[in-house]
Amino acid sequence: MHFRYMREVTAILILFVTVLALYLTYLPPVCEDYTCFEVRMANCKSAIFINEEDEGSWKYEIIGTTQNTCSIEVTLLSAKNVDLSLRAYEGSEMRCYYDIGVTGYPEKNLAACHGPLKEGLQSVVIEKLYKYIVTNIDEINENLLI
Repeated sequence: MHFRYMREVTAILILFVTVLALYLTYLPPVCEDYTCFEVRMANCKSAIFINEEDEGSWKYEIIGTTQNTCSIEVTLLSAKNVDLSLRAYEGSEMRCYYDIGVTGYPEKNLAACHGPLKEGLQSVVIEKLYKYIVTNIDEINENLLI
């Protein structure tokens, strides 16, 4: 009697293994270091890399080729204590487009990117520049008069 549903169990098991194999086949590999990510970026091969920097944790995901460029999605996972002004943009994303063969940290070249995270990073840079100018206006005036 326990063999009554053997065909159904076997079919479900085969279906499960097939779905698992497809999932693992198309899941982008996770790079453990920048060198791995750099090689995959140069070839525009799917990959995910978490970059831990002083100002924050960044997630890079190589999406693939779009109109002869390599499309990379960048997400600010968390802002660290160094720059609390970035906290407002945690979870925000931007899409960056690089020529095939070009590598680098995507958030360092905002000209190649589009999206809410780019706008937020630009706002932070402008705010810092404004504070620097206001704080150092006398020194700047002195240097301009020379």
